[in-house]
Amino acid sequence: MGPRMLVYLYRRRLRAHGAQELLAGFGVAVAVALLFAVTVADGSIEGSAREVVHAVIGPANLQLHARSAEGFSERGILARVERLPGVSQAAPLLEQTASVRGPGGHRSTVQIAGADLSLGLLDGLAHTIPLAAFSADGIGLSSYTAQALHLPSATPSSGSTTGGGAEPDSTETARIRAGEAGQIALELRGRVTPLPVNAVLDAAKFGALASAPVAVMGLARLQALAGLRGRVTRIIVQTRPGHEAQVRAELGALAGPGLAVAPADEDVELLHQALRPSEQSSEFFAAICALLGFLFAFNAILLTVPERRHAIADLRLLGARNAQIVRMVLFQALCLGLMASLFGLLAGYALAVGPFHQSPTYLAEAFTLGTSTVIGTGPLVLALGGGVLATCLASALTLLDLRVGRTLEAAPFVDGVSADALGRGAQMRLALAATGVLVLSSAIFELWSSLSLAALTALALVCVLAVPLALGLVLRATRALAERRQALTLLGVALISLRGSTLRSLALATTGAVALFGSGALGGARADLLQGIRGFAHSYSADADIWVNPPGAYQATSPFRPGDDVALIARIAGVRAVRSFYGGYLNLDGRRVWVIARPPGGAHELLSGEIVDGSASAASAALAAGGQIALSRQIAAARHLGVGDRIAIPTPSGNVRFRIVAITTNLAWNPGVIFLSAADYRRYWTSSAPSALSVELAPGVNAARVRAAIVRALGPASGLEVATAPERTREIDALASAGLSRLGEISTLLTIAAILALASALASAIWQRRVSLAELRLTGVTPARLRKLLLLESTLLLGAGCMTGAIVGVYGQAVIDGYLRNVTGFPIVTLTAGLRPLELLALVVAIVLVLVAVPGFLAARVPPTLALEE
Repeated sequence: MGPRMLVYLYRRRLRAHGAQELLAGFGVAVAVALLFAVTVADGSIEGSAREVVHAVIGPANLQLHARSAEGFSERGILARVERLPGVSQAAPLLEQTASVRGPGGHRSTVQIAGADLSLGLLDGLAHTIPLAAFSADGIGLSSYTAQALHLPSATPSSGSTTGGGAEPDSTETARIRAGEAGQIALELRGRVTPLPVNAVLDAAKFGALASAPVAVMGLARLQALAGLRGRVTRIIVQTRPGHEAQVRAELGALAGPGLAVAPADEDVELLHQALRPSEQSSEFFAAICALLGFLFAFNAILLTVPERRHAIADLRLLGARNAQIVRMVLFQALCLGLMASLFGLLAGYALAVGPFHQSPTYLAEAFTLGTSTVIGTGPLVLALGGGVLATCLASALTLLDLRVGRTLEAAPFVDGVSADALGRGAQMRLALAATGVLVLSSAIFELWSSLSLAALTALALVCVLAVPLALGLVLRATRALAERRQALTLLGVALISLRGSTLRSLALATTGAVALFGSGALGGARADLLQGIRGFAHSYSADADIWVNPPGAYQATSPFRPGDDVALIARIAGVRAVRSFYGGYLNLDGRRVWVIARPPGGAHELLSGEIVDGSASAASAALAAGGQIALSRQIAAARHLGVGDRIAIPTPSGNVRFRIVAITTNLAWNPGVIFLSAADYRRYWTSSAPSALSVELAPGVNAARVRAAIVRALGPASGLEVATAPERTREIDALASAGLSRLGEISTLLTIAAILALASALASAIWQRRVSLAELRLTGVTPARLRKLLLLESTLLLGAGCMTGAIVGVYGQAVIDGYLRNVTGFPIVTLTAGLRPLELLALVVAIVLVLVAVPGFLAARVPPTLALEE
């Protein structure tokens, strides 16, 4: 049993049973692909954002930042920061969320950084970013943004110079075209400004920022366009070695009530927290997919166990020692696991950069995000190791024949499969075990919702344990039907085959149960989640008939200068009232929470649909009175607070204590939400700039007509978007659902994987039946009747297994709903699947039967002489 002999034996096995080995490897590859794709896609969001943040801050390790988008006056503060003895260098930065529109009408939401040369000197970009990017009249775009706007390309400019005074750059990768990349329209704070694109920067010149939706321009120019002259949003600081603690304390003494001192890369941790609930749900779904995928692989390999047991029996009769047989089995398992896992990694990578690749646009207003795919060693080791482990565990079942007391020959076989059938007693014992596991999973779910994955794993085990009894009941019912209807002779033949091949039958039925359980539970939970988000989108938009806000700012967090817009809109026929809504983001307890501030009654519909503790009417009245807030359950739970308690909020005016009047969901914004009155916002945020205008119409007025009139009144110079409440609902629904699109892709891919796993398992089982089918051909059975026999057997197995999985999947859906509601805080509508489990059952069974029609047709035409050869 040296290496050459091990290779020789495996080659012999591949020649004899290549189809079965291929199908078993397919199950492993599916599991590896799903696990690898989801883990890579999840890690890429935070990983690429980390690269972007560090590209901006360079070696800086501290920052002094404002608590609102209005920023703070840099006059005097920057000079005082630079004079601190432990500070090596400091640079001011103004960041604004805006929309840029290209010549062809394409629009992109970007984070604009206004900076001067000191930032380039600090992070090293001064040697690569051209001075044109900081010119007084233009803007520099990342290559990602330029591509999104479909800007015309041009050859590199040979005369462009870098900000550091280096020699002219003529490399093909520079992509710097001063003044030649076209012109864009900048929609910032309610006004449109045409700007020339002075630089388009790729990875060679902009690093990780090239793949992010960002833009850069001169600090003074951005301050003027935003109406924030002399103001910045943060000052990033590089300290001298060993002086970080000293400088942090000195910055704290400099900071006023509206400023905060934090690590320079604080945004990475804030993004990590913002992504955590969606990552938890994605990882939760991915873990379930991996579990189910490995169960598919396990069952697929079970179908190859009979041939492996035959080979082991032959080797034992020839005098092979147990150690030699173990070495052979593990070698073949490693070969199969490695090859299948490598193919799975390739497929998973294609999924990660394809369907699963996404930039969570719902976070784009609050964070600067990258779009690159980042692959770490963790996902590689996890996926590859899991695939090999599943293969080895399944293959190890064949080693049970090596136990002391087992005869040299393998157990009795019928058609190459163990004929040891599970009796009713064994079926009942397994069913009782399934009941016990079900009770245990229910207790886990009720007591520790954070352990819902363990509860789901237990439910998958319930499926496996319940299949023998379900299959036994189906077979007994079929036997009773066959005894009543003597003309149904095929039923009797099918029963003999199914009862004589217990291992294969149970493996196939279990595969169907696990497939339907996973697809039904995940798909149903996703439907509940989307239904909850639709309810939130409707209630959020229902507080206004028409919304006016900056383009793409559907969360109403981008302030703008309304000027005469309110008066213009109020004079339009049919408009009863125009009110200002306010909002933004605030860093609280390591979270970037969403602040919603509306005038009295302006949040009634929203509160009515999202409150989980408290009264909507009482909360509306309390908010209108001032000094009180409503906040998300996750924020309250982190501080162990409830209705009636008080919480200190770090507003731009300093810490202010508010009384909690209601607890809400997180409105699909993962970090959480705070509601307060518009008057409190203007007072403590020291800003009267609204983030949205609410237009209330007179009864019976056509909203579409008034919307068109508002657009005309604002004119083309306005950088505002006008939408009716239904249009706003669709926009918010699409935006919030974008962050959950991967859940739908996972659910869909799992259903596809389930269908393919079932089809491959059935095809493998049918291929193994060729000898018994040849024996039937010898007795005169026609190929047409054999095809009917195979169809009948497949239907019975799929029906027993898939029905079991569909029933347990409904309970699994409730478990996932509870997890999403309690752990992630998403708005959920419980059990909206309706007839979906039955529809999914019929769909999966029908497609699988169609897919196995071809191998069934070929197997039915097996030559009768095969039986004689055997």
